[in-house]
Amino acid sequence: MKPTIKDIAQRANVSTATVSRILSNKKQSYRPETATKVKAIAKELGYKKNLAAAELAAHSSKLIAVILNNTQTNFADDIIAAIQAATDQAGYQMFILYAGNHDSRLLNRAISVALERHVAGILLVATTLDKEAAHTLQESNTPCRLISVYDEADPRYTRFKFTSSNNEEIGYLATNYLIERGHSRIGLAGIDHSSTGKQRLHGYQRAMTEHGLIPRMEWVEYGDYSFGPQQNILKTLMNKGLEAIITASDMVGVEMIKEAHLLDLDIPKDLSFISIDGTFLCDITIPTITSVTQDFYQMGTIAVRGLLNDEDSQFIPVHITPRNSVRILTTKLLEH
Repeated sequence: MKPTIKDIAQRANVSTATVSRILSNKKQSYRPETATKVKAIAKELGYKKNLAAAELAAHSSKLIAVILNNTQTNFADDIIAAIQAATDQAGYQMFILYAGNHDSRLLNRAISVALERHVAGILLVATTLDKEAAHTLQESNTPCRLISVYDEADPRYTRFKFTSSNNEEIGYLATNYLIERGHSRIGLAGIDHSSTGKQRLHGYQRAMTEHGLIPRMEWVEYGDYSFGPQQNILKTLMNKGLEAIITASDMVGVEMIKEAHLLDLDIPKDLSFISIDGTFLCDITIPTITSVTQDFYQMGTIAVRGLLNDEDSQFIPVHITPRNSVRILTTKLLEH
């Protein structure tokens, strides 16, 4: 196996960002003796920069690294398509590195590989940053931008600009839409414990509270946004007497529509659904699924522009797309 900058960093007891700067001959904050030590270890291990060497010789890079969290959902398809189109138009090339499903080890390895390539910038799609990743990215001085994830209260995230939908607004809009149509016992299914899940949960709770309803945590079922057996939670929620469910992604929505059919439930007569994302999946189920729709293509396009031009963080607007999965309860009283 070829040695990497992470191997050198471990041997030298320094960060991968420091190794990257030294081997790229960037005159920044490291001591001469550290540089000597790192270069000696690199020579001893037989480290070669390969592609990066040619880019460094030209004093420029036209590569954008896209680090993608590998949760089994489909929301990132349009983001990736937009990034590819936008980078191509700007004269850059992109390559994708997978960071597993919120896997710190794979994320930090992906960051290390990106820095080895001397990239012009890094886009991180729905990735969960740990302290090591945040520190390495900041130390590298490589332009970075978060996509579809942010946390304005967590120092690991506040160091980086982002392009995303407003997750609290998403949770609020979905809940408010159902309440306005007479629903009061509303569940939330498939969110995780990340910043994204917490933000959507807070929006759900805020909408319920504003309407004088009590948001019960027993009505919230956690998951990981994907389609699979672990999301078979509809029966549990139905036993709690719910009238409507917000699904954390279209994948979860499709899974729950499938389970509803197996339980002989009539959607939306017996239960209303609204999904978060609004991808093509919402149009191919029976019934079709009302959604809070995110513009993922615009998100990817603006993220590339923001990365290359160092623009401020930006929220992409979302909207409700009515379909056939929400029943209007015209005689329902909202007061409890």
